[in-house]
Amino acid sequence: MGSLEDVSLAPGADEQLAPSSKGERPPPWVDAAIRAGRPYAFKDKRPLVHNAINLSALAFLFGVAGLTGWASTQLPWWAYLPLAALGFGWVYFGLFVLVVHEASHNMFLIFRDRALQRKVNRVAGWMVTPLFATHYGKHWERGHVEHHIRPMEADDPQRSVVTGKTLLGMILGYLFVPGFLVYDRTVRRKQKKKGKSSSSKGVIVFFVLWWGTVCTLASLFVGWPLAVGLYLGIPTVACFNLVKGSLEHGGAIGLEASPFLRSRTSLFLLRPLLMPFNITLHFEHHLNFQVPWYDLPRYQRDLRAIVPRAVQADVFNRSLFEQMAGRLGGVSDEARAAREPIGVSAPEPAYSKSA
Repeated sequence: MGSLEDVSLAPGADEQLAPSSKGERPPPWVDAAIRAGRPYAFKDKRPLVHNAINLSALAFLFGVAGLTGWASTQLPWWAYLPLAALGFGWVYFGLFVLVVHEASHNMFLIFRDRALQRKVNRVAGWMVTPLFATHYGKHWERGHVEHHIRPMEADDPQRSVVTGKTLLGMILGYLFVPGFLVYDRTVRRKQKKKGKSSSSKGVIVFFVLWWGTVCTLASLFVGWPLAVGLYLGIPTVACFNLVKGSLEHGGAIGLEASPFLRSRTSLFLLRPLLMPFNITLHFEHHLNFQVPWYDLPRYQRDLRAIVPRAVQADVFNRSLFEQMAGRLGGVSDEARAAREPIGVSAPEPAYSKSA
C-alpha cells in the first residue's frame, strides 16, 4: 500500500480512489493506521477459506430464519409475533451486513478471476436488496463506495443519519405507521437537499409483489402468524439500520474536517448478537474497507498500538446511549479541546509529527 492518497477505497481489489478532497488531511497516525489493515486485505485471502466462512455464516442466517418460522407452529400468536419481528428483523439485517455490504466492497465471495468476482458479488447484492425495496446498483454498488469517499458530506448518498428524539420518532414511525417506511426511504429522501432515493419504481413493484406472494403463501400453508411475522421483520430491520447509522456517524463526529475521523466504533455487551458480523467496528472499516468482517477485531487489536490513547476513548466508544442521543463530541484534537471546561488547559496533542 502506498501513501495515504493510495489507500484502497474502491469497489474492486485492483481499483483505488483517493479520499474526498473536501476533507482536511488527517493526523499523521492515520496513515499508519490504514497500513495496519493491509495484512488482512481480502484480495490476499485464500478464496476457498474466505468463501467457506461467508457461506457458512449465510447458512446460519437461513437456519435462524427457519427456526423463527417453525416457532410460529409452536407458540401462541401473541407470544410469537414480537419474537418473529426480532428474529426475522435480525436475519434481514444480517443479510444486509453479510451479503449486501460485503458485496458492495467486492468481497462477499472472492475468486482468482477478478471479473468473475465482480459479477458474482453484483448478483449476490441484487438477490437481497430488491426484497427490501432497495436498488443495489444505486444505493450500494455505487452509493456505498461514494459514502466511503465522502462520508457525511452533502453528496454522500448514505448520509441519512439521525439521533436523539428524531431517531426515536423515526423508529416509532417505522414500527407503527403503515407505509411510513417506504415513504421515508423514497419520496421523503428525494425531497431533501441533494437527497437520493435508495429505490426505483421497478424495485418497489417487485417488493410489493414478492412480499404479497410470500405472505399469502405463508398464511395459506403455515398460518397467518408466520405471514405477519415475516412482514414485521421489515420495519424491524429498518430500525436496526437507523440505530446502526446513529452509532456510526451520529452527532458531532460526522462533522469532523477529516473524512477518516467521521466514524465511531461501538463496543457493548451482546454486540455480536445485536449487531452481527462486526458491523459496529466502523472506525476500522472506514480506515481500510478491504478488511473482511471477520478480521475487523484483529485489525482493531493492531490499531490499539497506533491510535493515540486520547483518541481511542472517543473512537472505540462504550457510551452507547450518549452516542445515539447525539451528545458525544468529535474526536480531533480541536474537538476534544473545545470540550474542556473554561480554565482547564487544553489536552496535549493526540499525535506528534513522528507518530
